[in-house]
Amino acid sequence: MKVVLGSDHLGTDFVERLRDTFPDTEFALALSHDDMVREAADAEVFLGWPTREVFRSGAGLKWVHCIGTGVDNVESLSDIASAGIPITNARGPHTEPMADQTMLFLLSLAHNAKKMLDDQSRGVWDALGFDHVEVAGSTMGLYGFGMIGRAIARRALGFGMKVIAVDPGPDDAVPGVDVRGIDRLDELFRSADWLVVACPLTDETRMSVDARRIGLLKPTGSLIVISRGGIVDEVALGDALTAGSIAGVALDATDPEPPVADSPFWNHPNALISSHSSALTPEMYEGRRQIVIENIRHYLAGEDLINPVNPVKGY
Repeated sequence: MKVVLGSDHLGTDFVERLRDTFPDTEFALALSHDDMVREAADAEVFLGWPTREVFRSGAGLKWVHCIGTGVDNVESLSDIASAGIPITNARGPHTEPMADQTMLFLLSLAHNAKKMLDDQSRGVWDALGFDHVEVAGSTMGLYGFGMIGRAIARRALGFGMKVIAVDPGPDDAVPGVDVRGIDRLDELFRSADWLVVACPLTDETRMSVDARRIGLLKPTGSLIVISRGGIVDEVALGDALTAGSIAGVALDATDPEPPVADSPFWNHPNALISSHSSALTPEMYEGRRQIVIENIRHYLAGEDLINPVNPVKGY
């Protein structure tokens, strides 16, 4: 059996670890697109994000494993679905650091950390220049209640917040969290002091946070995007922030990435952005490596693969 590792996301030395772990399996590291096309031609498994050309070159592929979490950036997803072969992902290890950064964003907006750091860099002592907001007793609204949403909810509850979540399949009973159906999304926007976008990017969620829904937020409310760009209309969001109709914005994921040079999110005093890096801890990378290794074991043993993805739903 031949397995192609089509990414250096888990380190270029990971292929040697795979060879040592599975000495009877052939592994090929292919980092250029041409190499991926060539190596996939006689491969049974592809690890990475195959383009349509790469996937179609692999007529014998029987399994694709996305070594990240979101599969919206797998160009060949529709081809994989049509072929009926399994696709899996590496969901799980990303959740804790992403939830941590969500709370970093929230607390930074609540305590005006951007001004604090700016004052520090300028050697300014301005105790009267802050207008903090207490987090305890406020309401967090979670758009999406998968693994990321649940990890964020646990932290928010620890801060004494009320937590409301909206999800298309609200089947998780989490103590202290009010989980509602997607038909109550507008209500979520009206209720939240902190609206967190934690859902995957799918056909249903794409641009679902439009100007109308942004207009439902409280003037004192803030919006945090931690999962994917493309869910929020960022032009409308920037307009709302500039007009002062919402209090703050924090974005780890944008569309495009990075934001355009004249985006208000770069310099607005009540905006925070990071480079889609919230999950990138050593623990996350090792967790993703472990998922690859465990899934190869399952595949070789003819057992059910872990972390299956529904390519039609996109998660």
